[in-house]
Amino acid sequence: MVKWTPKSEQDLDSIREHIAENFNVDLAIETVNEIIDQVESMLSQNPLAGAILESNLFFSKLVILGNSVFYCENPKDRHLYVVYVQARNTDLQTGRLTKNEI
Repeated sequence: MVKWTPKSEQDLDSIREHIAENFNVDLAIETVNEIIDQVESMLSQNPLAGAILESNLFFSKLVILGNSVFYCENPKDRHLYVVYVQARNTDLQTGRLTKNEI
């Protein structure tokens, strides 16, 4: 099962707000829904779909519509947790990729 952490949901909200302000609301909603749908579909079918990060082997990364989606498996409940959605053309926040995010 794929779960989204509160911070990853905030990331999606930020992406939605940016697109709505700079383009239009319909595109913003469509884009964020597409990110969610693609991530959940892909990881439900293949939890190993993402590339493992060399800098932190606990996390994997998918690129969806130019946005990097970072996730890991929680060993306690075996669910996949999306912990960080890095919007395209933004700097990576490496501090977001810690076990404390789960």
